[in-house]
Amino acid sequence: MASENTAAESRTIPPKSGNPVVVQEKKHEGATVKAALAANIGVAIAKLAAWMFTRSSAMLSESVHSIADCSNEIVLMIGNRVSKTRQDSAHPFGWYRVKYLASFVVATLLFFVGGFFSTSEAVKKITAVLADPSIRTANRGELVIALIVVIISACLEGYGLHQSIKESNERMHHTGMPKMGVYKFWRITKSADLASVIMEDTLALIGLVFAFLGIGLAIATGDELFDALGGMGVGLVLIVGSLLLAYKTGSLLIGESVSKLTQERIIKAVESTPGVEELINMQSVHMSEDNILLCLKVQTSKLDRDYDVDTVNKIEASIRTSMPWYNWEIYVEPDVLRSSQAGEPDEPVEIGE
Repeated sequence: MASENTAAESRTIPPKSGNPVVVQEKKHEGATVKAALAANIGVAIAKLAAWMFTRSSAMLSESVHSIADCSNEIVLMIGNRVSKTRQDSAHPFGWYRVKYLASFVVATLLFFVGGFFSTSEAVKKITAVLADPSIRTANRGELVIALIVVIISACLEGYGLHQSIKESNERMHHTGMPKMGVYKFWRITKSADLASVIMEDTLALIGLVFAFLGIGLAIATGDELFDALGGMGVGLVLIVGSLLLAYKTGSLLIGESVSKLTQERIIKAVESTPGVEELINMQSVHMSEDNILLCLKVQTSKLDRDYDVDTVNKIEASIRTSMPWYNWEIYVEPDVLRSSQAGEPDEPVEIGE
């Protein structure tokens, strides 16, 4: 069969260590997650201290949110470390997808630890305040402290989001992607770490807005109910955000193909290779943001095993050269495109020696 006689043995050949793109990627690998963890630990401690002093419902929700974020960063770091485990017979394509699994776990933690708990606690306080008017009067002095902590936290979270956006822009630059907004980048990125951290920082800022409004209105009116409503707002934001993140990371975990831009580059690299007449079929999947499994079926100029092997090697080299920032696992099968099969699944044909 063609696949037995001529398909070149797949090799994952990482780009040379001197490649500036690879050097830059390695330099920033995991930096966003580590920075987010450091910031969230400080923010969580400050929020917990403020909650213990004020017993603010909004501050409790924010404290739980920051604790969940700290847990999430730890999970992402563990996933990043495990993903570097070498291939073995049971995992021939490596452990790269552990990154996507870790990000999906992050979404689950954000939902249950952050959103569900915060919302349920806020509902309890709302019920208690409505049932007992005597506890409805807010302590303005204590809530002012909580408000100050919210403002400081917003500055720190804003800086964290700025760093995430900065790394996103650097990644777009180093991989030749057109510049785009953070939301569009979040939708198309294959980096589970960046997607998770960007979502966390965005949710944190939106949640802090609800906390600020709740605490601020409680101070202005002296009504504790607004503080509880602010806490509920934080919880609901986390629930919605965690569902969006679960959808994003779940799609990556199932397996997403390369982007349209990368597809165009692959097609150009293959069709410009000497000896290739036509690219018949292409299937790809991201094993991680930097590791791609690529399967190609091509029609070559001659149906000759030695000729096809040489052409396959040229195809692999062309793809790796055109996009050196990826690690490629490439399988190429020479075949013949028959007009009678147009629109139908391709059937491999026997190729003589």
